[in-house]
Amino acid sequence: MLLKFSQFITEKWSGDSITVFDVDDTLTVTAAKIRVHDPKSGKYFEITPKEFNEYEKDPEHVLDFTDFKNPDILKAGRIITWVMSILRNTMATERAVGIITARDDKNLIVDFLAHHGISINPSFIFAINDPKADFTGSIAERKKQAFKRLIDMGFRNFRFFDDDAENLRLAKELEKEYSIKMYTKQVRKQFYD
Repeated sequence: MLLKFSQFITEKWSGDSITVFDVDDTLTVTAAKIRVHDPKSGKYFEITPKEFNEYEKDPEHVLDFTDFKNPDILKAGRIITWVMSILRNTMATERAVGIITARDDKNLIVDFLAHHGISINPSFIFAINDPKADFTGSIAERKKQAFKRLIDMGFRNFRFFDDDAENLRLAKELEKEYSIKMYTKQVRKQFYD
């Protein structure tokens, strides 16, 4: 879909409030799979991002995230309309919007949003598995570190939409560590369109 420049929703924001979204299984559901290889047995299997949230990795397993680098798979995903509507409405009220995703390429996210006519401040997009980023630990711990960066930017009131309960739990813990408010909402499969 080709959009004219005037059709883009460009972020304007003021204040200390930001609404943050995960991407996979929160803004969109894609056909992307994580391929898992067990070298001991020689077996291969695939898991979805949702299944990965509960997957207990065997240290011997080799994980392949190639699908998550493919812009065509991301753009072809099925948008979760009610969440995307929240993103668009948030921008319309001049509240800042951020993305914190387990993906490893911020530019891929910028392109995905542009594909849907949205432009947000790239400083508010965190691809926490980017090898150039200095996030460490589990996915949830890395997302929590990204939130700390937003806090350092001056944000104090957060709304966070994610499909993974652990990501939401660790983000909510920030209320105890900082003088902030963190509203969290889990996006569950039954909420998909």
